[in-house]
Formats: sequence, C-alpha cells, structure tokens
Amino acid sequence: MQLTGFCLLAQEEYPTITNIISFDALWKKAIERNLEWKNPDDSREEMKIIEMVIPYPQAMQQQTREFMLSVYGLDSIWLNPKIIVFHAMGDGDLKTSLEVSSFLNDQIRESWGNLSKAGSLPNGAHFIIDRAGTIICLSPPTVKNGDQVSFDQDDHRWRIMRHQDGNPIAFGVENVSPKGDYTGLSDAQIESNAKLARWLIWFENGKVEFATSHHQFNDDQSYRRFLQSFHLQNLKMQFRTKGRKDIGDKNLTEILKRIRAFGIPVKNFFALR
Repeated sequence: MQLTGFCLLAQEEYPTITNIISFDALWKKAIERNLEWKNPDDSREEMKIIEMVIPYPQAMQQQTREFMLSVYGLDSIWLNPKIIVFHAMGDGDLKTSLEVSSFLNDQIRESWGNLSKAGSLPNGAHFIIDRAGTIICLSPPTVKNGDQVSFDQDDHRWRIMRHQDGNPIAFGVENVSPKGDYTGLSDAQIESNAKLARWLIWFENGKVEFATSHHQFNDDQSYRRFLQSFHLQNLKMQFRTKGRKDIGDKNLTEILKRIRAFGIPVKNFFALR
C-alpha cells in the first residue's frame, strides 16, 4: 500500500519523553479503509481514511476515567457524541505535530501549566487531517462490548479523547497547519474536514447536530452556556485552555457551507453563520 500526502520531516529536535508508541511504529501500522454513505439530498459519497491507531492501554483507560470524574463529574470513558470540534496544530507537518503534542505519550507534560493541573491524561483526537487532505483516524470506533475496531453504524462506540473543553460530547478533528499558523488550512483540508463531518453526522444517525472551531470555546460566558445547554459541568474551570485561534471563523464558515450543501442542517452552537 502506498500512502501519499504526508510531510514527514520534523523541523526541530524535541526532548525525549515516554511514549505509548513512536511515530515510526504508528506509521508502520497504517492501513487504508474505504467508507460509503448516503446524504439527505440522496447523494452518495465515498471516503478513504488511514487508520493509524494510537494504543489505548489499561493505564490510559484509568487516566481517562480519573480525568472525567475530576473535571466533569462523569464516570465514563465513552463519548456521547453531539458536536464536532475542528482544531489546528500549528507545527508544520504530521510527524512533528504528533511528536511535540502529548498524543503519543503516556501523560501530559507537567510544564504545560493549566493543562497538566487539570489531570495527567494526554491530549488526543479522533482524527487528524494532513496538508494534502489525507484523513487519518487515530482513535477509531470499537464494538460496543469490546475493543475490536467497528465501523458498523449500529454496533460501535468512541472513546473520549482530551482535546478541548467539550470532551464528553465532542469529536476532535485536528489539522496539520503551517508552523505557528492555526488558521492556514489548505483547500484540500477544508474539503476533507467537511467530508469527514458529513460522514460522522450520517454514521451517528443524527445525534451529531453541531460543528464548531476550538477558538469559539475561549469566552467563559459562551462556554458556560454551552455546558448548561448540554447538561454538563466543568469542575475545573480555572484550568481551561483559552486564547486558541484554531481554526478561525473563515475556515469554519466554509466548512459549514460545504456540509450544508448536501442537505445536512448542521448548526454552530456559537451562532456563526
């Protein structure tokens, strides 16, 4: 199998930390999967994704449970999907993005201030989209009563991934973006984000009604309204991540437009049109 569209050269050297898996080992595990579905306007679509599954050992499952109890007061490691949140990494290429984040690590860096104070669970995402628009699944759905990967619409569940302040209900979709640039998505990425969202909305049988950008969670008042609307609580509000720019209003507007073009009435909770 030939995988295309990846930029694999890290631009800087970073200190060695404890990994669950290395990027090279993750890369070697990559497999292609083709998905098909039907949109509300009766159009049929196909989408290729690359599975590069980050392991989810027992220790991380326990970390997830502890994080959810501590931050949200919820005793669960399983997602109740309601919303898709788009992010950008700002690290230049796929390899660097995964290595300098905590995605491949067994814990979050203590030096990361508020993030580490909210719990040791590393950051993660369900998907990451490379500059060429390649959709990579880092945490695929599994069967309801086991760990086997399942893309069966009627028999699947998703793990909670720590990516922003709506974790219990939010799919996390990361994007590889230019160094230091959190809004510089390519058109191929914008199209892939929209296509992935269309599939997720179909796959979840209408449970996902919203799509938004990470930057819209910055404002405390809006975030509190978000928590109230979805019957959530955040017990550690002081450890929230603020000041995010990813992915910005312009990109989000275009992605929403491309989702709605297929008859999908997706909404943005934060009222951006």
